[in-house]
Amino acid sequence: MTPSADKLRVYYPSKNLTSDGAALPLWTTTAGSELTKIVASSLSQADDYWAGAIGFFEGNTTTVALQGQFFHVKSFTSASRTLALTQDLPAVPQSGDTFRLVLGGNYRSSTEVVGMLVGGALPEFKAGGGVAGVQVTGVTIKKASAFLGAGTLTVNYRRAQQLLFVRMGTQAYGVGLDVSTNITNGIVFAADGQGFIQVDVNAAQLATADRTDTWTLTFPERTLTPDYEGYETTTGNGGKTRYRLECVRNTDTVDAMVDLAVYTGRPVGAATTIASGQSLALLAAGFDVADASTWPTRSFWIKNKTVNSAAGDCRYVIYRSGNTLYCLQVDWATLAFNTGTSQIRQGDTLTGTSSGATAVVDQVMLTEGSWGSGNAAGTLLLKKVVGTFTSSDYLRVNTTNMARATANSVLGLRGYTAVNWSSGNAIELMSDVDLGVNKPLLNQYENPTSETTAPANVIFKDASNAATALPMDNLAPSRLHGVWRREWIMDGHQSRAGVDADTRYSWS
Repeated sequence: MTPSADKLRVYYPSKNLTSDGAALPLWTTTAGSELTKIVASSLSQADDYWAGAIGFFEGNTTTVALQGQFFHVKSFTSASRTLALTQDLPAVPQSGDTFRLVLGGNYRSSTEVVGMLVGGALPEFKAGGGVAGVQVTGVTIKKASAFLGAGTLTVNYRRAQQLLFVRMGTQAYGVGLDVSTNITNGIVFAADGQGFIQVDVNAAQLATADRTDTWTLTFPERTLTPDYEGYETTTGNGGKTRYRLECVRNTDTVDAMVDLAVYTGRPVGAATTIASGQSLALLAAGFDVADASTWPTRSFWIKNKTVNSAAGDCRYVIYRSGNTLYCLQVDWATLAFNTGTSQIRQGDTLTGTSSGATAVVDQVMLTEGSWGSGNAAGTLLLKKVVGTFTSSDYLRVNTTNMARATANSVLGLRGYTAVNWSSGNAIELMSDVDLGVNKPLLNQYENPTSETTAPANVIFKDASNAATALPMDNLAPSRLHGVWRREWIMDGHQSRAGVDADTRYSWS
């Protein structure tokens, strides 16, 4: 049989866990916290160990305004045991408030990624164990699947049949759940068999007549992937890449998920072409397309499906005016190297001794050898590139030769090779994030040291629909897989509402 949609569960990881399914450590605030600062004396890790982390207060934490509240950590100071936050909390944490932190890969925790907001509340953090209705008594909603989407959820109890039904909007009801006896973690599917709610039922408290409750479902924000903050997008820093893992488990104990695949969303808008007489090089410039009227007005990615023998290319659009798109220049590149002697580090400024080219290092992907032995080899992801590094260039940091280029640097964004674009080229909107799959070894995932360090052995690509979905092979009963998001944040990146970085899974 094919496992039903509720059998695929997604969990938070954390780099400080020591085994699969372990509980996220519970931290307790101590005196001195502020709206943008959490002090917890038990946090004893090194400076910035928690930089970039997502955190959330427990649903039963003492300060009511903080219950179920998520936050994003900007930095961590070990000496003062202080988490500096990117945005104000709704209230100052008091001594004794409790919270948990999520960052990195390593191991899956026992905490599932939250679902939809139900009437403005996350059931997973609601006091009493979930959200309870007024009319349909005896039923507690513990989770609302993201497959339901945003809109109006109707929960319908039919007394004569002793069945519970759900639907979204004006759709038909799905298959009813028998609630003639008490139920823990029962699943009620919508008509499509994908969206569902998870409920507990106290049969003795069910109404004596048919009853209906309605709830407004909305997508929660910043519960796995945080906002792009100002300090990450400030003009002059060159931009960054950022990485997040979600741990995927087939909770069916009997059947495998066959041909499991994953993709993500992208902005809504019809494909178009570059207008007659228009072109785009690699510098910052504007150009016209035939029709971009349905596209966002700023801060989005586009793909050219015609160039590079149809392998494609992409650009970041800073804003749109009518059918004119204004793109940032392509100043990122990859550079292969070998004979590495001194370690090249993220943030180093490189200079090519022969070419005079310069760049800042965003990622160092070592594929063989080691720095200490002088035979390190691999690929660098560079930003703020000026000029072209040439083959046999010695790569220098300050006055020290660190390694040698084995080929010319190649300009490009998000894994594509940047080329000139011409009139008639086919253009479409692109996802905001790239995905990469990571099957854990002995239940342990790749574990980069920070949110801005790429996980080793993970290949990323744009996968924005079912046709371009990343294959994850077959997922056996009770087994794990993982999906990393790569966010490519450009220098000068602007905010945009409605960014869709949610993952979609399919299997047979």
